[in-house]
Amino acid sequence: MIAAVVTSLLLGAAADPCAPVEPAGPADAAAAAAYRSVAEAEAASGSRDTAVLAYRHAAELDPADRSSRDALGRYCRDAPHPDPFRDGMARMDAGDRRGAIAAFRAARARSDDPTIALMEGICHYELGEDREAEPLLRAAERSPDDADVASLYLGLVALRGGEAAKAAALFDAASATPGLAPVAADLARFARTDGRWALTIFADSGFDSNVNLAPLQGTPSREGDGVYALGATGLFRPRGPDGPYFRAQGLLNQQFHLSAYDVAGGDLAGGWQVLTARWSALAEYDLGYRTFGGSPFLTSNRLLASAWTAVGGVTLGASYLARFESYASGFSPFSGTVQAGELRTSFGVGSRARLALAYGLARDAARLSILSYVEQGPRAELRVAMSRRVRLGVDLAGTFRAYDVFDPSLGALRRDTYLDAGALAEWDLRPGWTAHAGLRGRQALSNVAGFEYGKLVPTIGVAYTFSP
Repeated sequence: MIAAVVTSLLLGAAADPCAPVEPAGPADAAAAAAYRSVAEAEAASGSRDTAVLAYRHAAELDPADRSSRDALGRYCRDAPHPDPFRDGMARMDAGDRRGAIAAFRAARARSDDPTIALMEGICHYELGEDREAEPLLRAAERSPDDADVASLYLGLVALRGGEAAKAAALFDAASATPGLAPVAADLARFARTDGRWALTIFADSGFDSNVNLAPLQGTPSREGDGVYALGATGLFRPRGPDGPYFRAQGLLNQQFHLSAYDVAGGDLAGGWQVLTARWSALAEYDLGYRTFGGSPFLTSNRLLASAWTAVGGVTLGASYLARFESYASGFSPFSGTVQAGELRTSFGVGSRARLALAYGLARDAARLSILSYVEQGPRAELRVAMSRRVRLGVDLAGTFRAYDVFDPSLGALRRDTYLDAGALAEWDLRPGWTAHAGLRGRQALSNVAGFEYGKLVPTIGVAYTFSP
């Protein structure tokens, strides 16, 4: 009899044996006495946990069993209570979201602390269970201590559900907290371009110190000139961010005086993006057209595939593109196929910065073999949120290019190295409006002196994004 009762206790153990006792049904004094007998025997043998479970079952079976209730009370007062909230946090840190949810649910049975609901809601969100997450996050949002974090995650839920305007408003609310401001402000900007459609227009002006890429010594001599750029990009997602999309882009890059170097063009693209709780990917086709100096220059067809995933606080990604280039007469030897791939990762650096590292490999197979090459090199991008509305960035890249064959006209097998650096500052003037200032520089090195050059391009500009 005792063995059978003990087995049933172990199989039906309560998540918290010290939780308030509720009647298990109609009173059964005889069954309660059996469990009480087991409890006394287990207590005498030193099996505290089994004794506690037995006293609890006795109290559930017979509300009038004062002896079992008193004994259960003594054990629960004298022994440390299990803390389901702390258990939930430990499970969450270990990546056990399901176990954490069960623990947080047990903790909510004890207390209506909004922080518990917040953590359970975050776990549901991270599992992609937005329907379960939203009411928990709403409950946490009513607490002044948890409102900003709850707003941040409610914004993520809205963003994943295709409600970009709602998400942007929630992110703006969350950015009132200094610790959340850098992340929330970035998400708000992203949300404003992540609705079913968005239109971004920009205007830039600056100075190019070496428009004609003149070498450091010799001829031609270096020519600098002012430059202005205008552009617009329209994006349409009929089903929101998860599904098909279409993009149109136009650009105009004009020199103040050296009109032979003016560039204009446009792109039409369509693709499909897939977003899941664990990974995301897209595939895209792009048709591009460019003019140079007012004359037809390049038509290209590009295929792109990209995928990325988050592992803890680190984002890992990879991309591949193939671009089929057709240059106008006079430039036709450059026509051919470019293939390029890149591996990248990004991660937080402190609470206000994010660092991205990448390595790329490309192959340009031109119609004329002496123009074909392979290039590769690393790239690094650092973004720092200085405040809620101000961001700074630094970019560094090195590219090593090796041409396929010996060029008789140069008397060399050409090898080039490009060192690129850039700095960027952005200010959010008001929702939708961003001002920016930048400085880009390149130093080109080569085993053929005529291809060595340097240039600096400072710019200032403003952009506006409209999305309903």
